[in-house]
Amino acid sequence: MPRLIEIVLFLTPFIGFATWRLLFPQPLPPVWLMAGCAGFAVLMFAALLWVRQMDAEDANRRYIPAELHGGRIVITKP
Repeated sequence: MPRLIEIVLFLTPFIGFATWRLLFPQPLPPVWLMAGCAGFAVLMFAALLWVRQMDAEDANRRYIPAELHGGRIVITKP
């Protein structure tokens, strides 16, 4: 999910520019289009931060790698 959000954040300016040029060929984009693109970018950035925070572990927690026991991967929780 975070990778998808990063891809959308990267593509947002290009999609906004293409929308402007295809739908509104005037020299300046409409204010509502710019506000919509900016709002969408802010929303996606907030979602990226929220997903990253949900995915993060405690910084002071010790890392315990997974182990292989009898052909099965065992994850040990401290």
